[in-house]
Amino acid sequence: MEAVVVSGPASVTLSRRVASLLRLEAIEVLHKFFPDGESYLRLEGDVNGRIVILFQGTHPPQDVHLLQLLLLSRTLRERGASEVIAVVPYLAYARQDREFLPGEVVSLRQLLGLLIESGVRSLVTVNPHSPWALNLRGLSSVSVDVTSAVAEEAVKSFGKFDVVASPGKKGETMARAAGDAIGSEWAALMSSRDPRTGSVSVKVEGTTVEGRRVLVIDDIISTGGTMVEATRALKSLGASVVVVSCVHGLFVNDAARKILESGALDVISTDTVPSSYSRLSVAEELAEALRPMIS
Repeated sequence: MEAVVVSGPASVTLSRRVASLLRLEAIEVLHKFFPDGESYLRLEGDVNGRIVILFQGTHPPQDVHLLQLLLLSRTLRERGASEVIAVVPYLAYARQDREFLPGEVVSLRQLLGLLIESGVRSLVTVNPHSPWALNLRGLSSVSVDVTSAVAEEAVKSFGKFDVVASPGKKGETMARAAGDAIGSEWAALMSSRDPRTGSVSVKVEGTTVEGRRVLVIDDIISTGGTMVEATRALKSLGASVVVVSCVHGLFVNDAARKILESGALDVISTDTVPSSYSRLSVAEELAEALRPMIS
């Protein structure tokens, strides 16, 4: 059955790259905002009887991009698409994957339910916050891991690194994967947040960094607070060079500038969230994930 790519407003460039790699037609979506802020969307091609690969990230503004995703996927089914594969490079609302306090909205579960209701049967995303929580009855999911690709891109741009470090609960796993990919030692960055002041402190576990070149890698950089403190900590411990990298660069409130001012040589991210720091495209990895789904 013939497949086609539909380029949602949030992921136009990335979707075109993947369409080119897969040698598929890319159908554009005419998009504009009404004066009151509502979205106007119109498909500029025929999807009847075709497998549709719908590209639409849900990076900020999350609510706008998410609603556009739901509106488009529902319309595609109504226009006769035989199947809708949603490619959501950055999946918003994934942090709340369980109920920690009574009455909390489990946003990830609700989001997945909305996708199913809108006609999506397959979801492809990149380094989601909780890949283990993406499967619901009626929805299959594929999580594409580009950790190694980010580390390799950093080496191409800045040369070899002695140490790869990563913060957070997944830090050890991510640092190990990136370190193995580029032949570097790895270290976990253990961060803690003061419950009263909200300030973040970071310490290094696993190796020494004095006089060494360090690549810091994470899945998401939002406000950049942890990365600022990580950079400062690494520099205070004698790291000669610190480069900060991530898969999803949200860079809220000028986060990238703050990271650079804290002592990082540079900041790099992928094009799951388009920005001036998107040095690496995940198009090839997404194309490889999609090929068996449309063959």
